Amino acid sequence: MRDTTHSIAHSAGRFFSGTMLSRLTGFLRDIIMAFAFGTQEAAAAFLVAFRLAHLLRRLLGEGALQTAFIPHFEKLRREDPVRSGAFFCDLAAGISGLLIVIAAIVMALLGGIVLWGDLAPGNREIVILTLIMMPSLVFICLYGLNASLLQCEKNFFLSSVAPCAFNAIWIVGLFCLWKWEASQAMPWLSLFIIVACAAQWAVTLPKTLAILRGLGVRSLYNVKWLSQDLRLLAKPLFLGMIGISAAQINNALDSLFARYAEPEGPAYLWYAIRIQQLPLALFGIAISGALLPPLARAIKNNDAANYTRFLDFALRRSLAIMLPITVGIFLLGELSIQLIYGRGLFSADSVQGTTGCLWAYGFGLIPMTFVLILGPAFYAQDDYRTPSQGAVLAMGLNVILNTLMISGLGLGAASVAWATSISAWFNFFYLAHFLRKRMAIISSAFWPSMAKISLATAAGSAGLLSINYWLAFGTPWMNLLVQLGAFLAPFLVVAKLCKVDDILGWMPNAFLDAKTQRRKEEG
Repeated sequence: MRDTTHSIAHSAGRFFSGTMLSRLTGFLRDIIMAFAFGTQEAAAAFLVAFRLAHLLRRLLGEGALQTAFIPHFEKLRREDPVRSGAFFCDLAAGISGLLIVIAAIVMALLGGIVLWGDLAPGNREIVILTLIMMPSLVFICLYGLNASLLQCEKNFFLSSVAPCAFNAIWIVGLFCLWKWEASQAMPWLSLFIIVACAAQWAVTLPKTLAILRGLGVRSLYNVKWLSQDLRLLAKPLFLGMIGISAAQINNALDSLFARYAEPEGPAYLWYAIRIQQLPLALFGIAISGALLPPLARAIKNNDAANYTRFLDFALRRSLAIMLPITVGIFLLGELSIQLIYGRGLFSADSVQGTTGCLWAYGFGLIPMTFVLILGPAFYAQDDYRTPSQGAVLAMGLNVILNTLMISGLGLGAASVAWATSISAWFNFFYLAHFLRKRMAIISSAFWPSMAKISLATAAGSAGLLSINYWLAFGTPWMNLLVQLGAFLAPFLVVAKLCKVDDILGWMPNAFLDAKTQRRKEEG
């Protein structure tokens, strides 16, 4: 099927619908986690260990590997489908072996640290939990590789809904352990994480095998560990790893900085970023995931006009969604956190600490989305160096800001989120500068569209603030519903009057198209 902006919207819609289910189950998981263990120090240690155990996930799974794999796979499939299938099998075998070796080495090193190292109790707990969770890295990275193949086949729903299996098993673990002391429960919950990652990978396995059979692969065992196609992947993969590793190191350092600022800090960041990442995953990751294969095909076909049109389409659509959501985070953030998490062991202090982090992360929502879109624009041109340089510079800025705001000024965990958002703005401007030097990345319709979206957002904000000033409501849920209505009603009216088709004519239709596509796939 020919690539068009309409087909990209359809693909994003399928990604959106699957991701919506995944994020809803993820929210349920986080609500139960907050109720059962709150932001206790042991729970915060578990969340730090989870990030450390999955530090390589974005390198050898969903990040660098994916961005290097998709353009290379599309090129091979255009030349010879059988060769592209063999390339996937070779890569899967090589990644599996590498991950098993890495996990074994890391577990041995961590085991030595536990046995012979002189660690503080809190740090010892993090090391032990990281050691237990390390095998899960193998399964979660293999899931990422399978998801890349599914996206090349425009099967976005299955790859985005697979995390539901992960969330379901985590929830089962919480129900089994919620009456335990947090320090006793976390090691057992770490074992549930391993099973959850294996389940997420297993969901994508049958469809992956069916695609390989369709490409002409008859045997999964005739692999070539150092095939020519794998060697050609080495350079873009290495450059991509530099950029993604910078982002992953940022995430790990954020948790450590937050723990240094206050013991509950990592938990504040975790619960805040879960809310911030909901729109980022539903819209930003959805459209960037749908965008990379068409951009890669446009470059391979020397179609610069479509390349620019697809990129402008993605930027305008993303801004139309993210600008009002960013404003909503600042206006409704505290009330939302109170309603979602504020029960059980999630105290009032936990609500305040998480709200501060959410506001800080909200400041970076738009640039984080744009970075997700501009990254594929470089990858499609086989340019992995520029995004890597931007990510490394942003990481350095993030470390400097964290050091100044925590060690120098003594600010709390929220300063970690502010540093992340400021670094995201820097990364966006860096990428936009170098991409604009090569070609136009936005059309003349971008600025009028942005003005209309800003006007609609301002109308919604005025409606919400007016309701808050003049009226008070009893229950928190009623308060939230009325405030949402006060924001959305004037926002949608002004959007309709201004003919903001970026909002009114995209996601609802794309979601309906995704449902139709799923029926076709199931039928």
